[in-house]
Parts: sequence; structure tokens; C-alpha cells
Amino acid sequence: MKIIKSTLALLVAAGCCSAPYAVHAYQLAKEEADVRLVDGIPAICIPQKAWRSFPVSSLLLMEPHTLHTGRWAISLKDDAKPMKLRPGKCISYGSMPDGYQHDPDEDDAENFHFRLNTLYYFQIGRDIPILWYMPTAIYEATFCFKEDANGVLSIHKESACQDSSR
Repeated sequence: MKIIKSTLALLVAAGCCSAPYAVHAYQLAKEEADVRLVDGIPAICIPQKAWRSFPVSSLLLMEPHTLHTGRWAISLKDDAKPMKLRPGKCISYGSMPDGYQHDPDEDDAENFHFRLNTLYYFQIGRDIPILWYMPTAIYEATFCFKEDANGVLSIHKESACQDSSR
């Protein structure tokens, strides 16, 4: 009986010591999002291969290498339920789903203008009701716009963009 009590005490102590590290490791879990044009507007999408719906707490779109060109951000209101994006589903820049608000500390959308061959960072954050378990906390993507000879606009991943070497 003494061995069982000692073993149990050791397991509880090990769990208590490792729990804070597990929380931080999961909080930083990021995965690559899909970005595409939906009706000519950039949209961030949960990858088709994702295992489950993603409860959205926030969205952010910005130029990663500048501080003064504007950014667009929305976040879930305190009393609202998060929108759940299923795998393969998207949310577009500029949209305002029910229960969300512009983030006053981040939003500078009136100064936000898309340019060709400029890097943009798009992020979608998870609503996290239970901190000790979350598979993916953030989906993110870095992309740029390119125009072909016919004037057709398209989105390209970071490695195909001119200023990706910054």
C-alpha cells in the first residue's frame, strides 16, 4: 500500500510540474492556413485536411514588415458565441460576422490598401474556453498579390513574392 501511495504522489507531482509547460506548448500551436480570392477579396480558410471545426475568436490582416500602413482586425465580443469554420470554409477580409467587432487597438482599415508584390500576413485565432486542451490555436498564412499579362489578380504563397526575403 505504501508503494501505491508513493507512486500516486509521484504521478500527481509530475503532472503538476509538467502542466504549465503543456499549456504553453499548445497555446503556440500554429498551422498553415489556405488563402484564396473569394469574389476578388482575400479570404483565409481552414485547410480541407483539418480534423474539426475551428471556433473563431479573432482575425488579423496586416503587412508584416511595416508599422504604419494599416491593419484590419476583428475580435469576438465578450458575450457572443464564436463562429465555427468547418474545414475548407473561409472568411473574407472586411467581413463582420454577427457577434464580432473591430478591434480598436488593431484596426486601421481605412489606411489599408493592397498592393502587388507586397507581403501580407493573415491570421485567424481560436476561441479557447479550456486552456489545457487545444489542438491548433492559430491558422496563419503569408501571401502576396500578382497580376498576369491579362490583368487577372491572383494570390501566391510567401516564397513566390518579391519581398519575401526581408
